[in-house]
Amino acid sequence: MSFKSGLTRISPLITRSLTRAEKKFNIKSRIIPKDSELPIDLHDKLNIAPFKYNDLWNKHRQIIPFKNSNSIATPFITGLTFKTENNTFVAPCATISGAVELWTNSSIWYGVTIHADVNLVRIGAWSNIQDGTMITEAEKPLSFEHDGSTIIGHYVTVGHGCILRACTIEDECLVGMGSILEEGSYMEKQSILGAGSVLRAGQRVPHGEVWVGSPARFLRKITHEEEENFIKQAEAYYRISEKHKEEFFLPGTEYQEAEKLGYEIGFQKLYH
Repeated sequence: MSFKSGLTRISPLITRSLTRAEKKFNIKSRIIPKDSELPIDLHDKLNIAPFKYNDLWNKHRQIIPFKNSNSIATPFITGLTFKTENNTFVAPCATISGAVELWTNSSIWYGVTIHADVNLVRIGAWSNIQDGTMITEAEKPLSFEHDGSTIIGHYVTVGHGCILRACTIEDECLVGMGSILEEGSYMEKQSILGAGSVLRAGQRVPHGEVWVGSPARFLRKITHEEEENFIKQAEAYYRISEKHKEEFFLPGTEYQEAEKLGYEIGFQKLYH
């Protein structure tokens, strides 16, 4: 197939996506053949740096399912796959693998990694997992009552840069940034773990208490204001996630068609 015919076939889809990018970022679009090079004098006339190329399509795999290779009829139903409900937000650079459940209005922010390669990781409704946090499960059951899954309830806020492994967090909790929850640790409803704290394996934060330190220890009871803020804070993060979601339009998979024809589709920013 010639370049002209291939370009004609996919150009309406490409044009819609690139036009939005042009308006938003004040850039000029172009389709550049692979391994091509523009003459230096042409770069000067166009007033652009030599061949600085930015791809509009991010090829990072956001969702990674694990199919059951032993099931021919329903490999993805019986395997470990991602499940989500309405109005969830997953940042483009987050990574979710295996049996992860995102409930209504939950949000997974930038740089978050969630591994559910063996057991389940569940993020409850209106809960938010903030930037750089890592959540995983245990490779084997911790006890007869704990299969190694990680369960996070509703209206939970998990701060930046936390590590959660095979733990349980009930509804309306706050995990401070940089905290670590080890295997089998537990936070009861309306409890707080202070920033930078470590909840050791098997430790349990009772309802309505604030724990801090490494290992974490009881500090005080929560205040009435903190009790009211659990839901308010979670709802605020949901509203912010809706704004972020609007900014990440998905142009589709047109770049794959163009690459089959030997071309890259993207945009090139002007450098003055």
